[in-house]
Amino acid sequence: MSLRPHTVVSGRQRWTAAAAGVAVLVLGLGLWMVRLPFVVWSAGEMSDLYASERFVVTGVETYQTTGKLQVAGVAVTRQPAGLGRILPAFYHPDEAVMPQVVSSPVGLPIPQVPMGPTTPEAQRAAEAAALRAAGLPVERAPRVVSVMVTGPSLGWLIPDDVIEMVGSTTVTSVTEFNQAVALYSVGETVALTVTRAGVRLESQIDVIARASNNELQTPSLGLVLTDSFLLGGIDVRGAPGEIGSGLILAIGVYDFVTPGGLLGDLSVAGAGSVDANGVVSGVTGASERLRAAEAAGVDVFLLPRSSCANVSLKASGMVVVAVGTLDEAISSLATLAKGWATPVPSCPA
Repeated sequence: MSLRPHTVVSGRQRWTAAAAGVAVLVLGLGLWMVRLPFVVWSAGEMSDLYASERFVVTGVETYQTTGKLQVAGVAVTRQPAGLGRILPAFYHPDEAVMPQVVSSPVGLPIPQVPMGPTTPEAQRAAEAAALRAAGLPVERAPRVVSVMVTGPSLGWLIPDDVIEMVGSTTVTSVTEFNQAVALYSVGETVALTVTRAGVRLESQIDVIARASNNELQTPSLGLVLTDSFLLGGIDVRGAPGEIGSGLILAIGVYDFVTPGGLLGDLSVAGAGSVDANGVVSGVTGASERLRAAEAAGVDVFLLPRSSCANVSLKASGMVVVAVGTLDEAISSLATLAKGWATPVPSCPA
């Protein structure tokens, strides 16, 4: 005879246990599927800038390019992403969990960083840097961003106009423009020399200065301006539309306007923005772009030196070149394309 107590499980207890199990399962699935205000970035698609018939440079003599100049994309998940997608990505070395960006379409490259310069101006800066590196003239000038609807310039000036002179004074920056306007009195007529869509207007635009402040009575033309550039009639079409590809855009423009085929037979990709002085800065998504290039079998990846510490460099056949300026990038590509033994700057592994 057994002395152990015999436990009798009733049907009601079985149903209770089963219901509890189902509830836990449903709760777990619900939490796994819940959507949070985050997205996941991962390696995106690659596109060869040189294979695109849309990418053209006009207004200057151009030359035949060689090799492949690849734009590395970043794939973005549906917004917002589910916990089941976010949690694995958080621990994945080649993915990043980022705050939701409502304006970023699913699967398309990450848009312009809101705190940075506008996309058109970032493109102009990259183009200006490329033309300067090629020895072509580039002039600075203030460009109209917006016109106040209650200001004196409404109906006379439009966004994207470039102001070259205030009266008889040549202005090359927003600061110089403001200094020139400050010499006028409220109610005086200010004559502006303007270039619109690359063409200087035949006659000056006359705007009557108004008071910007009722107490100080300082003159104002009701404009928001930004420092920009005149490219001497050179026009670049079909450029990559987001800030992370500024370095690749500058390389492409430089390669088009200089003889010799900079890339040789290399397939080149990269990440980074370039200012008009040729300084290369890091951008978001550099790691994901690098992984995309690696998967596509790219030969050389140009990485901003400031991004080296934030990128995991895996062993692969791809050469990762650390660059701080556009000149460094051009010099490194020329070295690699010609097979010279000269070492190129690289990130520490």
